[in-house]
Amino acid sequence: MVDHSNRNREAFARRRFLQLAGASGAVALAGCADLVGSEDEDGSVQHLSHVNLVPADIQWNSSNPATTPQISNRVLFDPFVKYNFATGEFTPYAISEWKYNGDTFELTVRDDLTWSNGDSVTAEDVATQLRIGLYTGEPYADFTESIDVPDDSTVVLQFDSTVNEQIVTFQILADRFVHQKKSEFGEYLETLKEDEEKGLKQLGDFAYQEPIASGPFEYDSAGQEQLKLTLRDDHPDADNINFDEYVFEYRESNQQAQQALQNGNIDSVFSLFVQTDILENFPEAVTQIQTPSKWGYGLVPNHNHAHAGDRAVRQAIQYVINRAQVRDNVSPDSKTAPEYPVGIASDDQEEWLGDVLDDFDTYGVDESLTDKATQVLEEAGYQKQDGTWTDSDGKTVELPIMVPSDWSDWNTATDTVVNHLSEFGFQATKDTRSYDAMLGNVFPNGDFVIAAAGWLYGTPQGSFPYFSLYHQLIKNNDAVTYNYSAADGSRGGNREDVTVPARSGSGSTTVNPAERLSELASSTDENKVNEITVEQAWVTNQDLPMIPVLEKVEQTFLMGGDEWDVPEPDAEVAQVQWANTWLPRQGELQYTGD
Repeated sequence: MVDHSNRNREAFARRRFLQLAGASGAVALAGCADLVGSEDEDGSVQHLSHVNLVPADIQWNSSNPATTPQISNRVLFDPFVKYNFATGEFTPYAISEWKYNGDTFELTVRDDLTWSNGDSVTAEDVATQLRIGLYTGEPYADFTESIDVPDDSTVVLQFDSTVNEQIVTFQILADRFVHQKKSEFGEYLETLKEDEEKGLKQLGDFAYQEPIASGPFEYDSAGQEQLKLTLRDDHPDADNINFDEYVFEYRESNQQAQQALQNGNIDSVFSLFVQTDILENFPEAVTQIQTPSKWGYGLVPNHNHAHAGDRAVRQAIQYVINRAQVRDNVSPDSKTAPEYPVGIASDDQEEWLGDVLDDFDTYGVDESLTDKATQVLEEAGYQKQDGTWTDSDGKTVELPIMVPSDWSDWNTATDTVVNHLSEFGFQATKDTRSYDAMLGNVFPNGDFVIAAAGWLYGTPQGSFPYFSLYHQLIKNNDAVTYNYSAADGSRGGNREDVTVPARSGSGSTTVNPAERLSELASSTDENKVNEITVEQAWVTNQDLPMIPVLEKVEQTFLMGGDEWDVPEPDAEVAQVQWANTWLPRQGELQYTGD
């Protein structure tokens, strides 16, 4: 069984959540006001972007969760592959070929790659970081028995059982970079083999502040306000890049980043929450590239709570919330309202559920279905007393919704949700906490009734339904103590059977989500994968282990105009994350200024 509960994964959950949150959360940007596309004192052309930490504090050891970068690593290090949302396929890069054989996965390392110190990138380098991942809780560790290097350009992962090809491909290739060079990280791997606890501590404490780059730019300098990377002439794609320096400036707020774009003081922003009314004031030279996030604002119930753990209450909540209105109140440019509340991303629902999609309940996308909410509650023994819903024991249905205090878009969404629920007669309130407090105390201890949290796995894995279904039905990967199905209070619930109304006809159907998703994870039969996907999507639609509200649309911004030549927003080459770090490698972001 592919189980994401391996021993060290929890230690890295905080970093995972921050990666998914992007710039819509507490960290965003701002800083100096240099001219974009400018020349340095020595005549070097700069591309100016941003970082979310003080540059002097950043370190590039991904196995150390402290002060890791959010974007500059994607310039310094080459990706294994890139997932293109326009094609729904992986584009080869540092890994030029891959081959799935059921119980093995073979990677071929691109033969012209070098490190910034002149060494060739070898299979041993790639194997070193993949082997480290077996100890640090990377998901492929759940099914990988060994990692071999038969020659200088080939890495072979041997599995202990047959694993679904899509799961293997996403877990091993997606969002992974060539960054842990054997000469720099091999000693930590050896310590891990001898003494895992000691090795994890040493590796987790290592601050990699002057990294050896595999990407087209290498580390130059870092200060309090600016990180400077310089172009490597020996990188195989250097000829596609006609500017000399990639510079990141520290910016501390979303508003300052928006201001920098409005004033033409920055060349790119990899991810930025920009409301529609602000977007309308941006200069014409600014190009917005939108990509799916496969992630977004949802309500995660505590399934051990008397009311949030009751399916009738969850269904009533879903019926009452007008998702389209929540979207419009936040920003229609940065959010979508999913049509069907299921554990599958909006863009992928038609592909996987097309023939039976009409069987699924929408719960009302652009209206509050209060009559249906009333019916489901009354059938479950709830009643309204003086305009307030109470249970069969006369206890008021209190629904405090906890949300990170400094996530402005989620607070706006929660205000709207609370208003909908309160008007219906629930005693709903907004409970704001710092994000650090939620991660440090609230989530690990399950000390909440309903928490605002991600209801999908996130990109790019969220493109394959297994990951988000697992996220909803088995174990939330956002550090939440998630106890579906209601159980013993442990994270991941009791993994017992779940009974829901039958999808066709009358009666009910009983399934075990953990067992069925385990079958999917080990299946190479496309029909079986489709069957289980539809079945488990139905469970999420009927039982609502999470309550989907919004799905995030990632917003990347590039400055065009007279200084930069950039592709059209919907160009296939731009439909990656993130365009401002991928396009230069493709020769699709060119300096055109004087």
